[in-house]
Amino acid sequence: MMLVRDLFRLSLHNLLLHKVRSTLTSLGVIFGVGSVIAMLAISEGAKRSALAQIEAMGVDKIIVFSKRPPVDGKSESSNNASVMERYGLSDRDLGNIAKMDNVERITSVFDARKKVLKGTQRTDLKLIGCDYELLQDSQVQIEKGRWFSPADFKNNANVCVIGKNVKRRLFSIGNTNIVGSVIRIEDAVFRIIGIIDNRYGTQYPEIGNQNDMILIPITTARALYKDYTFYREGQNFKITRIEYDLFLIKVADTSYIENTAKRVTGYLEKAHSDTKDWGVLVPLELLMRLEQTQNIFTIVMGSIAGISLVVGGIGIMNIMLASVYERRKEIGTRRALGAQKSDILLQFLIETVFLTSLGGVTGIMLGFGIGWAITYYTEMPTIYSAWSIALALVISTLTGVIFGTYPAYKAAQQNPITVLRAE
Repeated sequence: MMLVRDLFRLSLHNLLLHKVRSTLTSLGVIFGVGSVIAMLAISEGAKRSALAQIEAMGVDKIIVFSKRPPVDGKSESSNNASVMERYGLSDRDLGNIAKMDNVERITSVFDARKKVLKGTQRTDLKLIGCDYELLQDSQVQIEKGRWFSPADFKNNANVCVIGKNVKRRLFSIGNTNIVGSVIRIEDAVFRIIGIIDNRYGTQYPEIGNQNDMILIPITTARALYKDYTFYREGQNFKITRIEYDLFLIKVADTSYIENTAKRVTGYLEKAHSDTKDWGVLVPLELLMRLEQTQNIFTIVMGSIAGISLVVGGIGIMNIMLASVYERRKEIGTRRALGAQKSDILLQFLIETVFLTSLGGVTGIMLGFGIGWAITYYTEMPTIYSAWSIALALVISTLTGVIFGTYPAYKAAQQNPITVLRAE
């Protein structure tokens, strides 16, 4: 029996004699492994990004929000009528929920529903009144300046903290030092004391992203606007009254968060029995559901990409079978000179495994390249894990073993007398 190192040397020599064929043979594995690596990286990046957004809401929080009830279809009797619309969370709700077991504190948020203009053009930016604890409850970062102080709430100060998108949309690009500047919103003027960055892009129900908000102390919002919003709709003046738009309920023990959420839901169903003008969101439950969904998505993505590896393996088997037929004379001569069947089988198997392993390494680099291009051009995060790289290498090697065994066996079974006579 030949030495293993000699078999490796002979296998490498045969592969180098047919460089183009060897390259084409490994292309299926290269693209298969590359697609597996890229797909898993994209899936993991999407998963981490989505989970980070939910975690930023707070896995120890229950989010209760006001929402506009369904339109009942009633018509207005007068073209000049002033219509009062009242819905959503109230001070009574705040007090009753705060008394519940396992509720540590409630951070309240109020949308003033005022027009934020850039020149004469209306924007979709929001003027939001908030509690002091919103900074720590929402996990935003202070980019410049400071957060509100207790004195700002006590004195109903006309100060604001703006999201980074507000800075970009209301101020010129060259104006970098805007802390201390003022913003006029309808009849009120607010001095900017800080800029925040919601780096996770968290979206709160009904009010959106904090990067698009102009935040003011909720005491200031109450002093200026009460809880009324006036606006004109055609010939009619509308009045919307909402006391609170959002409650961030921090629980003391997350192991009982589901029970607490059920109690909050039960209370709201009784207190707002006439209309469904509220909603409840539990980030922890959403997080667990999303993890399950993303895990299934990762398996599906990996399976789809793995099909290309199977196709590449079949291609390798076909080409190696053709190679066995083409190299019958070589096989017959080596058998006649004393080579054993195991030598022939091992040589062809080494060639196949070498091609697939080399294709696997090249495919990993291709996968990294695809992931980099996707991140660069689409800003979609891609995350590579050690297990996915190891899995790709193992699968590519197994592909060589599985799909190379039959051609190697066929080569080893060649009868030297029959082959040499035919040649």
